[in-house]
Amino acid sequence: MPEDRLQRRRWERPRLIAAAVAGAVCSVLILTSGCGAGEAGDPDAATATTDSKSVSRGTLQSRLLLSGELQAVESAKIIVPRTPSWQMPIRWIEADGAAVVAGQRVVELDNTGFSGDLEQNRLAESSALNDLMRKEADIAVDLADREYRLEEARIRLEKARIEADVPEQLRSRREHQEKQLALARAEVEMEKARDELETGRAAAESELEELRLALERAGSQVRIAEEAIEALTLRAPRDGILVVSENPREGRKFQTGDNAWVGLAVASIPELSSMQVVARLSDVDDGKIAPGMRAVCVLDTYPDESYTGRVTEITPIAKEQGRNSQRRAFRVRIDLDETDPSRMRPGMSVMVDVQPRAREDVLLVPRRSVDFSGDAPRVKLASGGLTEVTLGPCNATHCVVEDGLEAGQRLGVAG
Repeated sequence: MPEDRLQRRRWERPRLIAAAVAGAVCSVLILTSGCGAGEAGDPDAATATTDSKSVSRGTLQSRLLLSGELQAVESAKIIVPRTPSWQMPIRWIEADGAAVVAGQRVVELDNTGFSGDLEQNRLAESSALNDLMRKEADIAVDLADREYRLEEARIRLEKARIEADVPEQLRSRREHQEKQLALARAEVEMEKARDELETGRAAAESELEELRLALERAGSQVRIAEEAIEALTLRAPRDGILVVSENPREGRKFQTGDNAWVGLAVASIPELSSMQVVARLSDVDDGKIAPGMRAVCVLDTYPDESYTGRVTEITPIAKEQGRNSQRRAFRVRIDLDETDPSRMRPGMSVMVDVQPRAREDVLLVPRRSVDFSGDAPRVKLASGGLTEVTLGPCNATHCVVEDGLEAGQRLGVAG
C-alpha cells in the first residue's frame, strides 16, 4: 500500500505543478481573459478572447518556462587557504545541508605532506637550538678566560707602575731602567689582553647571531607547517546550513578524495532571509525575455505554492550546461518579491514561468490555420485558398498578423 500511494504521488505531481503555474499566471494576468483559452498544462496558453475560426482582434500573452534553482543572495564562503602546496585532497567534508554552528569543523584537507615536513622542521629546530646553546657555553668559557688574562695583565701593570714610580735616586740607574722597561711591557700586555677580549667578544657575537638566525629560520618553518596544518581544518564562520559547492571539474558536489586548490570555495553558509532564482535560458530562445519581465516561480518541493519576481539579469554569453555538453544556455537571475526562509533552501529546483509583455489590440490568427511549410507563412481561408501573410510573435495557440488579413475573415485548418 505505501508503494501504491508513492506511485500515485509521482503520477499526480506533474499535474499539480501545471495546475499551480496556471493558477499563478491567472492571478498575475487577471486583467486578461485567456486563462481559459488553453489547457492547464499548456505553457503558452492564449490570453486573448478570439474566435478559433476567424481573424479577431485581442491581446497576445506568451509564456516561457525555464528551469532553475534557488540561490542565496549573500553567503559566507569557506575557502581553501593559502598554503605552500597549490592543491590538496579533501580528507573529510561535512554532509551537504547539515546544520552547523560557528567554529564547527566542516572540511578537513589532507595534511600528510605538512605533517612530515613538521617533524623534520622540529628536528632541525632542536638541532639549531642545541648548536646555539653549545656555542654559548663555549664562548662563555673562552671569554671568561680572556677576561681572566686581562685582569692578570691589569694587576701586573699596576705593580709595574708602582715599581716604576720609585724615584731614580733610590735605585741604581740600571735597576730604574729595568723597572721602566717592565712597565712598558706590562702596558703592551694590557693592551694585547684588552684587544683579545674585544676581538673574542665580536667574533662570539657574530657566531651567535648566525646560530640565532639558523634557529629562527628553523622555528619559522615549524610555525609555517603548524599554521598550514591548522589552516587545513576549515571551520564554519557562523551558524547556518552548510551548502557544499560544485566541483567544476567533475560537474557534481565536492566529495572526499577530490582535489581542492587555493582560493576555491568548497562550501558556503547562505543567508536564508534573502533568496533569488538562477535559471537557464536555452540559446535557441535568445531574445524572448528581457530584464524587467515578471515571472512566477514554483518550487518542485512545494508545487502548491508560487512566488512572484522579476527578471533582473541575463548573461550576454551562453555557456555549456555541463562538461562535454553540446547544449548552451544563458544564465538568468530572477529577484523574488518575497522569500520564505522556513521552506526555501539553496539548490532547490524551481520552475520559472516568465511572462513577456502582452501585445494588446492586435489581429490574431489561430496557429492551426497557418501553414509554415513554405518560404513565407500562409493562412488557410474558409474558402479553401491560401493567402500569404506577415506574422509577428506567436504563442502556442495564436500568432499576431501584421499584414495580409483583416478582422472577421473566416478561416480553415491548414493541412
